[in-house]
Amino acid sequence: MNGLELAIKEVNSSLPERKLVALIERTALSADMKAILSDVAKITVRVGGKLLAIGRKILSVVFDLLKAFPTVTLGVIAALVISSLIAAIPLFGGALAAALSSILLLIGVSAGALNDFLSDKLGERIDALINSLSALAEV
Repeated sequence: MNGLELAIKEVNSSLPERKLVALIERTALSADMKAILSDVAKITVRVGGKLLAIGRKILSVVFDLLKAFPTVTLGVIAALVISSLIAAIPLFGGALAAALSSILLLIGVSAGALNDFLSDKLGERIDALINSLSALAEV
């Protein structure tokens, strides 16, 4: 098998659309966001006469990363909740939340990412994705 055939096999070996839709439906996202993600799962590309389910592969990687790196997700959620609580303070809460939300988000993401990066799984996952799709760049 050449590099293109391996890349096609890797892309098409992602989760089936019905499983991705089931994962999307189990999230707490809005109905509009769920519909958009379901549409992303249906995106296909024709490369070298073969049909690639690139949308399914992208969503599979996203769900794998969410599963592998929950600390970053938790940091983002904590920052958003704290920002919402600050915004609820009468009179000056809105201005204070506007000023602090970016900083809180930065701290939440940084703390979570630092914790997750120390596990070194993120680099391996990203490298594996880049390697599996690099043959498509040559076409």
